[in-house]
Amino acid sequence: MKDQDGAMNTPEPTDEAGVESIDVGGGRRIEIRPMSADDGEALCEFYEQQSLDDLRRRFFRVYKPQLSWCREWASVGERGGHGVLAIVHEGDLSTVVAEAGYAMRPDGDGDVAVIVAKRWRGWLGPYLIDVLARHAAARGVNNLQADVMLENRPMLAVLRHRGAVSYGHDDGVVRLTIGTTGYLPSWPPKAEGRKLLVATASGRWSGEHAADAAGCVTAVCSGPKRRQRGGCPVLEGGHCPLADQADAIIVLLDPDDEQTDRLVELHREHRPGVPIFVSHRPDGRAEAVTDCVEISAHGDESVAHVLSVIGTAPALP
Repeated sequence: MKDQDGAMNTPEPTDEAGVESIDVGGGRRIEIRPMSADDGEALCEFYEQQSLDDLRRRFFRVYKPQLSWCREWASVGERGGHGVLAIVHEGDLSTVVAEAGYAMRPDGDGDVAVIVAKRWRGWLGPYLIDVLARHAAARGVNNLQADVMLENRPMLAVLRHRGAVSYGHDDGVVRLTIGTTGYLPSWPPKAEGRKLLVATASGRWSGEHAADAAGCVTAVCSGPKRRQRGGCPVLEGGHCPLADQADAIIVLLDPDDEQTDRLVELHREHRPGVPIFVSHRPDGRAEAVTDCVEISAHGDESVAHVLSVIGTAPALP
């Protein structure tokens, strides 16, 4: 990682479990350590120093947490999650410059949140996500989810760089999920409902709300050409954990792209018997989509079409 002056530094663990120390130059070091209820006051002081806009991105409203809330969040580790503080030490002065944590969700995934003081943005936020992901993976939590405002481009970029897929949009907010043990996430272990994997270059499907209303769980991938790191595992000879457990796979990528045809072919090989839906071809060509179902990419009708095909039968192994 790089410090504020661009120098590369390596975290050095201390004798205390879960604590890291990072030399950032200029006589300063950042300590990253687990937080507890005793850090409630320090957390409150940190939030007091943040701008109203930053607080709105963290809490989705202009809100300065009270001490009781801060103590509750700081003790998230007592409830199966994990939280950390990043503290800059410079001489005798110690200042909290970031906090990050995840709480356990009913579906078995972690629900993650991060806020970093403006001066320390850049590498620290992504690094704290890595810290949380490593902790979660070690405890068998395979995915971390996050609600992110669409205007929060830095956080969107951090998560998408880690291979995030979308679980839906609502009022300017997207729910993203990342894997903790690999480049791609898997389905939440306790997810209920039919699992629909959708590949569309925009990263957004017009049928999301209708699928949710029908009790489905939908993961939307932006496709191989939009992936920032790692590419598409299916096209690279591997498997996608989402595709491997999906009840239906919906490929709404460019139907005239050879890569799209190859992706569909591989999905058919890996998941025989699982319905695969593809974009309608206006020219009527169907030879490349044999055994697939052509579908409109628009709204409620597409969801009704999918559900009429997959019915209530369980997905094949």
